[in-house]
Amino acid sequence: HKKKALEDLWFDETQAIRIGPKPEKQDRKTYTNVSFEVERRPVQIESGQALQDSYRVFAGPKRPELLAHYYVADAKQYNLTDLIYYGWFGAIAKGMLAVLHTFYGWIGNYGIAIIMLTVVVRGCMFPLSYNQTQNMARMQALKPELDRITEKYKNDTQKKQQAMQELYAKHKVNPLSGCLPLFVQLPIFMGLYRGLMIDIELRQSPLFSDSIRWCSNLAAPDMFYNWSAFMPKMINDGVGFFGLGPYLNVLPLVTVFMFLISQKMFMPEATNDQAALQQKMMKYMTLFMGLIFYKVAAGLCLYFIVSSLWGIVERKLLPKATTGGEVTGKSAL
Repeated sequence: HKKKALEDLWFDETQAIRIGPKPEKQDRKTYTNVSFEVERRPVQIESGQALQDSYRVFAGPKRPELLAHYYVADAKQYNLTDLIYYGWFGAIAKGMLAVLHTFYGWIGNYGIAIIMLTVVVRGCMFPLSYNQTQNMARMQALKPELDRITEKYKNDTQKKQQAMQELYAKHKVNPLSGCLPLFVQLPIFMGLYRGLMIDIELRQSPLFSDSIRWCSNLAAPDMFYNWSAFMPKMINDGVGFFGLGPYLNVLPLVTVFMFLISQKMFMPEATNDQAALQQKMMKYMTLFMGLIFYKVAAGLCLYFIVSSLWGIVERKLLPKATTGGEVTGKSAL
């Protein structure tokens, strides 16, 4: 008996079951083997007849090209590729993985392929990010004028805001221009994050060579140093926000360090107490992000490290700005 159409319903119920002894302690830190069981819908069989159901079970790596060969009820439009969930930005994730695999086919190393992918992404975003850095430079050059406006209208918020807007318009500066690159990069970040976390090809792929044992799996966090001997159990368990795991992961720390450097270079000097407070909060938020990044794939950290280096070089090659808000000199870019 073989399923002939997707509409055929064979089961009344499916559920997960535990295999092996029941754990003594029932919490998130407890692991056990699991399987599943299904309950067949009743079928009336006449005397002298027999019914035998036929099933096909797939147990293998989630490679899209492999899953595409298995169909549900021989329906070509329904294959097992839907088992791979790419997240909200699936099209971006698939596109970036396609480029990544192409680079890997050329050089045979996923660490270098991720670097090449980063260069391509940042290169495509160069006009947008370069305009952003130019705008930041003009903002920094206008700081003396902004300070004078703040001092002159310190008791009149409305006139102060109006004078600042007139100054921005005069020198063609948009104080909100830094938001657009963030909105553009968010889908890229989410797509790349999901892609690197689920791509089976990155499993057990080293950073650059097999000799770098502490980073021998780009689909998982690096394992620079085993600190479990002296760290508390709460951290070693790897469960919860502060459960960092039994290893010191160095790539997330480098990522946060690069974020802080980029933040210092790109963020204009605070023109008032409120702006200074906002910048201080941004630094704390970056450190907070370090905890979030601590357990992400090493390949994703590599992407952000290279991306931050690109941004720093881009900022260094930007011509200096005058106090009038104009950018002087020729760009090395």
